[in-house]
Amino acid sequence: MLKKWVTALSLLPLLACAEQSGDDAVSDLNSSDTQFLVVGKTANYRQNAETSRQEMINYHFFAEIFVKEGGAVHSGTLNHAAIDTMNFHDHPSVLETHGGRYDNEADLDALYPDGDYHFTYTETGGNVLEIPVNLSKKSDGKTRIPASPVITLTQDGGVVDAANIDPDMDLNISWTPFTEGGADENGFVDDLVFAVVGNCLGEKISHSGVPFGGGAHLTYADKDVTISADLLFPGEVFQVSVEHAVMDTNYVGNVPTIATYASTAFLDFHTSGDDQRGLQCPPLPMQMDKGQTDRSLTGTMDLPKIDEQITMLYYSADDFDKAVRFYGDALKLSATYDDEWVKIYKLNDGAFIGVVKDTENGFHKPNPDSAVMVSIVSKNVDEWYGAILNAKNIKIEKEIYDNQSAPIRAFLIRDPGGYTVEFFQWVTE
Repeated sequence: MLKKWVTALSLLPLLACAEQSGDDAVSDLNSSDTQFLVVGKTANYRQNAETSRQEMINYHFFAEIFVKEGGAVHSGTLNHAAIDTMNFHDHPSVLETHGGRYDNEADLDALYPDGDYHFTYTETGGNVLEIPVNLSKKSDGKTRIPASPVITLTQDGGVVDAANIDPDMDLNISWTPFTEGGADENGFVDDLVFAVVGNCLGEKISHSGVPFGGGAHLTYADKDVTISADLLFPGEVFQVSVEHAVMDTNYVGNVPTIATYASTAFLDFHTSGDDQRGLQCPPLPMQMDKGQTDRSLTGTMDLPKIDEQITMLYYSADDFDKAVRFYGDALKLSATYDDEWVKIYKLNDGAFIGVVKDTENGFHKPNPDSAVMVSIVSKNVDEWYGAILNAKNIKIEKEIYDNQSAPIRAFLIRDPGGYTVEFFQWVTE
C-alpha cells in the first residue's frame, strides 16, 4: 500500500498527459492540492522466521488521497455503484478509508467489486473534485493480486537467522522475484516494490521510497535493499515488510491516479546482545502497518474491558411517553440518563435499557417489527474501533464519530442477522 512519504509532484508530465487525453472534461480538471489518488486491493501475509512459510492474515480494500505539501483536502468520500459511501478521515498529508478484512479474495470481491470508484472531496477555496479510478481484473477474470514475496535476511554475504541478527553489521533484505510486475505501458510508473523496516513500537525507521517525488524508489526489477547498521541496536525486536504492487496508472486532468493490486509479507527479526535503549517493547511488536491485523496498536491482542451494555428501543412520540411510564413508573427503574428524546434506565450495575423517541437524533426509526440496537459501553471506544477494523467479516455501519446531540463518542456495526450494534464511550466536559 502506498504510504505517506511522497514529496511534491512535477506538474509538467501531468499537464502534458491532460493535453493528450482528448477529453475536455478530463483535461480541464485542475487540482491545486492533490498529489495523487490510490485505490486498491491487497493480500497480507505473516512469514515464519524459522521456516519461511507464510500464513494469510487478510485480504483488504483501501483508498487514499495524497495531499501536496501546503495543500488541504477535506470532506472526502468514495463511491461505487455496489457499495455504501465510504468516508475518508481528514488528515494533513494523506486521507484514508478502509474496507473490511476477509479470509479470501472472493469475499473481498463480493463486497468491493471491481469497476469505477469515484473520489469526491473539497480542496482549498471550496474547489470540489470528482475523480474516477478504475479497478479491473485481467480479461480472463483471474486475480491480479501477485504472489506474496518471500523475505530473506543476509549479512556478510550469508543467510542469517532472523532471531540472531548482528546489530553491528549492515542487513541485506531480499525477496523472491516480482514475476507479475513489469514496466508501465503508459510510461508513468512501473510496478513497485516497497521495503519498510520498523521497530517494536511500530515506528518506521527505514523506507525504500515512493515514486513521483524525484527520489529513489524500488520497482519490479529490484531484488533487495540494505539496511545500515546505524539503524540497528542490540537486544531489540524489529519488523520488516516487503510489498509487491501491480499498478494501473492514469491522469484525470492534472491529477495522477493509481489502481493497485498488491501483496505484502511481514517478518520479525531480533538483534543479538543486551537491550541498551530500554524501549520497553511489548510482548508483540506494535502494529507498523494497518495490514498487520494480527498485531495491535498497543502490542497486545487482549480486547478492552466492557463497562456496560445498553439495549436501545425506538418508539413513536406517543409510544415514547408510554414507554417512559412503563419503565420508570411501572417497573420503577432508575433513569441514569434523562433527556427529552432518550432516557436510559438501569437494570443492574452493567446493564441498561435505553428508550428513544422518534426524532432526527436517533439512528433508527420505529417500525412495526420494533427496531432494536444493542449498545456496548466502554471507556476505550477508540481501541474497540481499532480492534473491529482488524476483525474479519465485520462491516462498519457508521465510522467512529463524536455525537453532537448526546455526550458520547461512538461507532456502529451490524451483526450477521442485520442487527445494529453500537460501541460508545461517555464523553464528559
